[in-house]
Amino acid sequence: MNTKAQLILIALFYLVIRYGFTHQLEGTKSDYVTYYFELLCVISALVVSYRNFLNELKFPKAAFYGMALSLAAGAGVFKLATPLGLEIPFQFNSLEILFFLLIVAPVLEELIFRWLLWKPIETVAKKPFVALIVCALVFSYSHCHPLVFIVFIPNELRDFIYYQTAYTFLLGLGCGYYVYRYASLSAAIAIHFAFNLGFYLASFI
Repeated sequence: MNTKAQLILIALFYLVIRYGFTHQLEGTKSDYVTYYFELLCVISALVVSYRNFLNELKFPKAAFYGMALSLAAGAGVFKLATPLGLEIPFQFNSLEILFFLLIVAPVLEELIFRWLLWKPIETVAKKPFVALIVCALVFSYSHCHPLVFIVFIPNELRDFIYYQTAYTFLLGLGCGYYVYRYASLSAAIAIHFAFNLGFYLASFI
């Protein structure tokens, strides 16, 4: 089996388990089992295609401008929540929350949505632009997925999830642009990090 076929199988396995068996993943005793599963899938994809992965670690200069824009966008998204009457459900004084917001999310989510899923979609569709759009949509859906499998969600949290679903689609397009235009996964990670950092810093303003 060639590399492309292996990546397609890993991506399908990820999608089926992550979104088809959410209750089983979330119902375990560990709060981090979903992250472990995602990390396992990412590592599997990197082992299969590590040479291509290394080629995408280059960092274009244009990404610095994107980071500045993304930083401002993250802050703007945070501040816009107030006039919209939305409550931000994150405890920024928690080191664990900060670790996941500034480290785990930018790295792991970009590896999933701009690598693990991107490559198979690009292979099947034969057009990188299709991968950009589809991965942004799946990335956005992953943030509203709780609405599907959780029976009761407070209205204030439900409204924020809708809001998060909208802005993560735009973030997904922004991160995906650098993979599409420059074949740079490291730039996508940096853009995602800058957005989350702006979101966090805005809580102090």
